[in-house]
Amino acid sequence: MYLRTSIHAFILASLAMLAGCSQAGGDAAPSARSTAAMAAAPDETGHDAAGPAAGRIVQAHAKGLFFDRASIDRETQRRAQASRPSVDRLERVQVVDGTGFDEPLPALSIEVPAGWVARGGVDWRREVECIGNTHAFDWSAASPDGLYEVSLLPKLSWQVQSAPGGIVPLNPCPAAPMASVRDYLEQLTRSARPDARVLGYRDRPDLVAQQEAAARQNGQPAQTHLRHESGELLIGYRLQGQEMREAIVASVTFSELQGTIAAWSETGIALRAPDGLLDEALLERMRRSGRYEQTWAARMTAWSAQHVERVNQRQVASIQQWHARRMSEISLAGMTARHRIRMDTIADIGRINQQIVADTGATDARIHAATIDAIQEVQPWRDPTSGRAVDLPIHYAHAWQLGDGRQFMTNDASFDPERDLGVPGHRLEPAR
Repeated sequence: MYLRTSIHAFILASLAMLAGCSQAGGDAAPSARSTAAMAAAPDETGHDAAGPAAGRIVQAHAKGLFFDRASIDRETQRRAQASRPSVDRLERVQVVDGTGFDEPLPALSIEVPAGWVARGGVDWRREVECIGNTHAFDWSAASPDGLYEVSLLPKLSWQVQSAPGGIVPLNPCPAAPMASVRDYLEQLTRSARPDARVLGYRDRPDLVAQQEAAARQNGQPAQTHLRHESGELLIGYRLQGQEMREAIVASVTFSELQGTIAAWSETGIALRAPDGLLDEALLERMRRSGRYEQTWAARMTAWSAQHVERVNQRQVASIQQWHARRMSEISLAGMTARHRIRMDTIADIGRINQQIVADTGATDARIHAATIDAIQEVQPWRDPTSGRAVDLPIHYAHAWQLGDGRQFMTNDASFDPERDLGVPGHRLEPAR
């Protein structure tokens, strides 16, 4: 749920560094060490004497650098298949609230695949007056290679802008346009995954039944109509070259009173996996396994009641002060309206492990350290013929798609693949 570097970004940037191609001022000849380890030496004409090397991701050339993206994609898929989690090998882990109270407390426990790495906890925003937005789970667990990840969604509270009765001024929760659970899920997606495509949606009546049962148990406020909605959104996006699928499950309650509508979501869950490997059974198993810890829940309930009372007292005091000013300052035009919308969203894309780089021969500690510094130095290029996006290192001003399936990067503006390589090709366009 945090900005991480994808496996492709790491490979592309680090291999470019390993080939000695990132010196300022134009293409530089690769070092003897990296050339011997990574590439066949070019012949005197500049053509690659060895031709495309089977399984070789990168090859240095006097004019620039070859990349075999197909090899990267095949290796990523192989590793994704090998690390695919099983619903039969789960372990229960705790989500700890480290800052909410006078001592760290486990807030929730959930089952995740054995060996997954968890991080995060509970994020507090005590300055927020809307009680539903004062805290949220900021937690995820990922497979060791980073290709799979489960995330907890933050709880949100808001007032529906389009309600017939409008907005309640004394309600400290922000106004927002989400009038259905699907609106809520799509808003989260736009905020956290701006480039994602919505691939499908389905209602979850099974979760609505659970919401209604909980409402009956807790007692429904008089003169209030509750509407429960649950749904699941499927989205797709490219994570620096790797096509991903993510399923997001959420439940929202809408409370209608005299034409106004207040809304709040429960803690939701999302599961991300490479395309074709998303396991719905695993997502459901993890969702059902979530349990709030009783001690934390009791402390949270007590704190919430105190917070609501403090907000109410401040509102009463503000009204009294405003009334006194109006009586003594008849010419006052009025109080300045202030409106602030503050919404938490799903944190950013989870981390992707940097394991494949170990297969490139980066054994020199100094070179390895340099590659780490260059992890994020990639930019997307677009193939105008196929429309496909390809992430390549920023150290080159020009990129070409070759007829043999590889890409070629160069700083030579006059480069011509037919003339210089004896291979047909066409230019790639910077995607941004």
